[in-house]
Amino acid sequence: MPTAARAPSLWLAPHAKEVRGIEVVPEAIEDARRNARQNGAAGASFYVGKAETLLPEWIRAGFRPDVIVVDPPRTGCDRALLTAILAAQPKRLVYVSCNPSTLAKDCKMLLEGGGFRLDSVQPVDMFPQTAHVECCVVLVRNGR
Repeated sequence: MPTAARAPSLWLAPHAKEVRGIEVVPEAIEDARRNARQNGAAGASFYVGKAETLLPEWIRAGFRPDVIVVDPPRTGCDRALLTAILAAQPKRLVYVSCNPSTLAKDCKMLLEGGGFRLDSVQPVDMFPQTAHVECCVVLVRNGR
C-alpha cells in the first residue's frame, strides 16, 4: 500500500509498502530522513517541495497511492493539491486540520468532485479552554 504524506507520517511506514513524505521545510525533511534511518524505516522516503507540485509529477510517473494524508496550514489545502488528490484517486484520504472552516471548504470540493464519501470525523481538543480544535477526517472513495 503506497502512501503519500507529509514528513510527520513516519509512523505509517511499518504498515505500508512505501511512504513518501513531502514538506517545504528542508530541515523537517532532514529530521524525517534521520528518524527513518534510526528507526529502520527503509520504505519511507522524504522530499522537499510542495505537495501540489510533487504529487502530480508522481502520478504522471505511475505512482498511485492507496492512502494520502494531508496536514495543511490553517489556510487549508491549495486548490492545486486538491486537484492532484482527486486525480490520484486514492482509496482513502486522511485530512488533519487545525481550522474547521477550511476543512469544510476543502471537504466540499473533495466530496462533490472526487467520488469520496465521509467516513469519520474526530475532533481533538489539544488546546483546552480555547476555541481551537484539531479535526481528523477520513474520506473513502465511493464503492470501496
